[in-house]
Amino acid sequence: MAVASALGQQIGAAADSSMSIAVMGQQDAAWAGGPLGTSATESIGSAGCAITAVAMMLRYYGLNTDPGAFNVWLTANGGYAYDDMLIWDAVTRYSGGRVAFSGWLDPDLGTIQAELDAGRPVVAEVSLGGNQHFVLLTWFADSVRFIDRYGDPAVGILSIRTFMPADLGGGRGYDRANWLANAVAAVHLSQ
Repeated sequence: MAVASALGQQIGAAADSSMSIAVMGQQDAAWAGGPLGTSATESIGSAGCAITAVAMMLRYYGLNTDPGAFNVWLTANGGYAYDDMLIWDAVTRYSGGRVAFSGWLDPDLGTIQAELDAGRPVVAEVSLGGNQHFVLLTWFADSVRFIDRYGDPAVGILSIRTFMPADLGGGRGYDRANWLANAVAAVHLSQ
């Protein structure tokens, strides 16, 4: 399940950077049973954490989507490699350029804080029971803290994906060699 998480006491939120994002879970019955991409073995419910985190982020930026609709578009429009591995740059095409993939970065807490303070949620890769999992990091006062669910963010976050809404301009380059997300063996977390 992708969860909206607050990092906790490790870094502080700017006073005006609270984000209102509806939490969606990859296990939601509306899409959980759908095959992830063209995979014969994986479903959104079993391995769709990356697309669920991205769908929440896209909703934050005003695109009316959910993991099921996003998955259908990705499958039909070359948004997956190797059947079910998200091509991060496909987010830019999906949003019609309204939200652009801007980086696959190391888990620097300063970078994460800067993104969150700028009002941009961050998709984070974490280790969950030894498996790769993706969550959406936000500043929330009333949500699950990252540290409570995944431990110390300084070691629990393996990498991050950043996105830039078109109305903010700019953007950072990214390494084309790092364009895949392997969303295997994601585990449902109940809140």
